[in-house]
Amino acid sequence: MTMRLRHVRTSDCDRVVAVIDEWWGGPATGSCLPHVFFSHLTSTSFALEASDGVLVGFLLGFLSQTHPDEACVHMIGVHPEFRRLGFGRRLCQRFFVAAQMNGRRYVRVISTPSAQSVAFYLAMGFTPLYGETAIDSPTVRQELTGTGGHRIVFRRGIVYDTPGVPGPCETLTA
Repeated sequence: MTMRLRHVRTSDCDRVVAVIDEWWGGPATGSCLPHVFFSHLTSTSFALEASDGVLVGFLLGFLSQTHPDEACVHMIGVHPEFRRLGFGRRLCQRFFVAAQMNGRRYVRVISTPSAQSVAFYLAMGFTPLYGETAIDSPTVRQELTGTGGHRIVFRRGIVYDTPGVPGPCETLTA
């Protein structure tokens, strides 16, 4: 199967909101998806779709205005049937390239402390920065979002070891 990795478009917002709660196994996650990623932050946000048009994954990210050496991942999602095939990693790598092209040296992500999420970010080379309460491991920071939820702050340096810089769209094969 052929996959296409590209920048998100405005029309992707409804597609992502329609699947994210199912993909993540929880209600109301779609409310964490501001339309701004699909209209104003498209140069650092990506969609991965199969040749038949099925949405396989996405990464929503932005360049920090406060920390000029950082880019931030807001949310990553991969369709459950396509997990453990390297698509989440490929989305991150493409984001690292976009961040590096914009002069960023680090990527930061704030994540829920779920075992799956923690394992993914650790495998991607992220390091937990800090926390106040240990819930399993690593430590988490309580109420970082202001909603009473626990979160982990991860950070990693950008090291992109593939020669050349890929264009805004590329074709992958599964």
